[in-house]
This record gives sequence, C-alpha cells and structure tokens, in this order.
Amino acid sequence: MASLATTKIYLAIRKEDDRSHIEDQLVLDGADVSTFGSAKNLWEHFQQRPARLIITDRKFGDDFDGMELVRKIRKHYQLPYVYVLMRSAMGQLDEIKTGLDAGVDDYLIRPHNPFQIRSRALVAMRWLTYIDSITWKETEVAAATRK
Repeated sequence: MASLATTKIYLAIRKEDDRSHIEDQLVLDGADVSTFGSAKNLWEHFQQRPARLIITDRKFGDDFDGMELVRKIRKHYQLPYVYVLMRSAMGQLDEIKTGLDAGVDDYLIRPHNPFQIRSRALVAMRWLTYIDSITWKETEVAAATRK
C-alpha cells in the first residue's frame, strides 16, 4: 500500500518559504520529499527519476509553468500513475476546469493551511494504492489469459 513514507514526492513551489513549510509538513510524516524552485527544474529531474506524487504551483513567471509540467507528465508517463496536486491563487471556475482538463488530479486554491497539503497527500496515497491494485489485477488477468 502506498503511504507518505514509501512514496517519492516532488514539490515545485515558487516561493521558498512556502516550499519549506510544505516540505516540513510532509517530512514530519516520513515522506521522501525533493523540492524544486520551478516546474522546469522538477521536469528535468523527473525524467531521470520519476515520482508518484507531484505538488506544484500553477504559475512560475516563465513559459514552463505547472500546466506545462502536467501536460508533459500525462503525455510521457502513463504508468505507473503520477498524481498531481496543483496550488494556485487562480480560483475562478474556468481556471480550475482548465487545470483539471489538462490532467491535474486535485486543485488547491491559495492561500491555504499547510495541513491541507498533508490531507490531500493522504488522499493521493489512497488513490495511488487503488490504481496500483487495478493495474496489478489487469496484469494478472492478462497473464492468465496468455497461458
């Protein structure tokens, strides 16, 4: 079963103070967290060593924002599934819909309490465990069918 202690988590958070607070909250639960100051830096690292949970800001002040990160992850990494939680001050319904349509799994409007990140990360772990169990069952059925 996926848990915070056994899942690699990447944070792409623009503001260093926010990045540090979120990292501290997750590390207290035993999470293996790597932090990045931009979505582009996270993507470069992700290609070498993918993570199962990504927490990213939507905007970074350059062309490679959180939305571009999500598009690349969804295009190049179908399995194992990568859960993406996006943080944004852009809370209008059309902005949230755009994020979800791009492949974001959860959208958290800033400002928020750091404990909300922990709660959302725990939901992500339950979701990843469920997806992994379905994938394992499909693999098992396919193997039995080939025999």
